Amino acid sequence: MKKLNLLSAITVACSALISGLQAAPITYSFVNNAAFQSGYTLSGSITTDGTIGELSYGNFAGWSFTITETATSLVKLSDSSPLNAFSNRIVASATQLTLPNPTGSLEKRFLALLGAQGTLAWSRSPSIGSGASGDPAREEYGALDGNDIYWNNDAESLSLSSTADGSWIIAEASAAAVPEPSTYGLLFGGFTLAVVAMRRRTSKQA
Repeated sequence: MKKLNLLSAITVACSALISGLQAAPITYSFVNNAAFQSGYTLSGSITTDGTIGELSYGNFAGWSFTITETATSLVKLSDSSPLNAFSNRIVASATQLTLPNPTGSLEKRFLALLGAQGTLAWSRSPSIGSGASGDPAREEYGALDGNDIYWNNDAESLSLSSTADGSWIIAEASAAAVPEPSTYGLLFGGFTLAVVAMRRRTSKQA
């Protein structure tokens, strides 16, 4: 019976710990790079499954963006999708989505959101080769629909909003995701039961 009680307490504690460690979805708001958007304003958000670190296609839950003519507040494009996000080496923290510089000579980093009405994309490519035959490093930030290009910056270097190490900040969360109060309760309750059970077993054996 003692072993059963201890096992039950440990099971509860482990279940609570797993619940606490499970990631909750995080919604990040896109950064508006006004100086690079040809008189347009970008707004919208992208939601992930809460994974921290490098993201893959399956980590994106959905996104939406709106492009507005800044001077007139006229909406030029609005699009969204639960799935159409194509990425390579996007990195997530609890507060930011970033696109780092390529580290290898053949590595390209990008995020492209493709909807039924339009596309929003960030891209960074390294310098390939050398001399006249070499391709220079390229950085691109663009938005377009079927008829219009709202902006398309394609240069060797773009100074978009960035972190201290030069990673582009794609989007920011308003606050770090934290566990719900009920999760803290489960964690505390589970560990308490485990400690009590172990103390009882130790005292009886003594």
